Amino acid sequence: MKIALLISSLSDGGAERVTCNLANYLSDYDNDVTIITMSDIDDTYPVNSEIKRYYLLTKKNSKNFIYNNFLRYKRLKQFLLNNDEIDCYITMLPIPSFMLMKLKKYTRAKIVYAERNNPKSYAIYKQIMMKYIQGKCDGLVVQTKVIGQWYKSKNMIIIPNAINKEFLTNKDRKNIKNKIVSVGRLEKQKNYPMLIKAFSLFLDNNPDYTLEIYGKGSLYEHLKIIASDLKIADKVIFKGYTKNIIDSISDAKMFVMTSDFEGMPNALIEAMCLGVPCISTDCDGGGAQELIKNNVNGILINKNDVESLVQSMERIASNKEFAKDLSGNSILLREELSFEKIYCRWLQFIKRICE
Repeated sequence: MKIALLISSLSDGGAERVTCNLANYLSDYDNDVTIITMSDIDDTYPVNSEIKRYYLLTKKNSKNFIYNNFLRYKRLKQFLLNNDEIDCYITMLPIPSFMLMKLKKYTRAKIVYAERNNPKSYAIYKQIMMKYIQGKCDGLVVQTKVIGQWYKSKNMIIIPNAINKEFLTNKDRKNIKNKIVSVGRLEKQKNYPMLIKAFSLFLDNNPDYTLEIYGKGSLYEHLKIIASDLKIADKVIFKGYTKNIIDSISDAKMFVMTSDFEGMPNALIEAMCLGVPCISTDCDGGGAQELIKNNVNGILINKNDVESLVQSMERIASNKEFAKDLSGNSILLREELSFEKIYCRWLQFIKRICE
């Protein structure tokens, strides 16, 4: 089959990584694959050399918001007209997906939309866009049952995120450090103020711990101020983006995710599959509750419940046997979310839609 994947860019992010993984898998199984991006922002994730690339806008062509989007629309239309042999487009993220659906009449190919977040979290205008996309696409992929209930589409399948092969490692967890780690963009969605506040209370009884936060974002300065105001600036370390997340978090005492909403959180999956004891909010979107069996392979707490978070952190820090049980049980996700198993489901769904 000839398959094209459309996304904003291949910079760091969950949707971007799934796009690259899916493209590589499809390419490995003798499909002709093209990745179309809205811009030529630097790539983060590797793609097979035989995968073709097409940019709707390059840095040298960029002028202003209106011109840039007009040019993207024009070039996407031209791509559709010039590539009539493509069998299926897979599109991720609202804006590029909406653009493709508006141009659907210019292609005979089937279009599969993949929702990578919780649509309830979108602004109203984007929720209207998503309903439009749902009505125009030939197939829909969502990550959780909760998100599936929002869409209620007939041609829909629930496919969770896969665990990347490099996380299937028996990393030595004997040299565990007194540190708590969290991974994700420094944006409002992740609710890092909750984590920093809880950590400041946790330090009262555990002064030898540090908190390491991996990720970049617009709230960097704001979060540093929160830590400074709580007088724990020396204990909260903002590590930025790293490509070597395995070595960065595998020796942590615990992983904490305090998001208000998620799709299927990659960072949580990765920490669990590394055997790091995990605490997560029961965030909107249903991903965390599908991954965590409470007090069996992780701890699930209510959103914004600082007190429960502190108690959960205390429990893992003070109870070695409980932490060991969480670690051993969480690793079982490796089989359920194996790379081959998950992307095979993608390929089967694409074939069914195209047939």
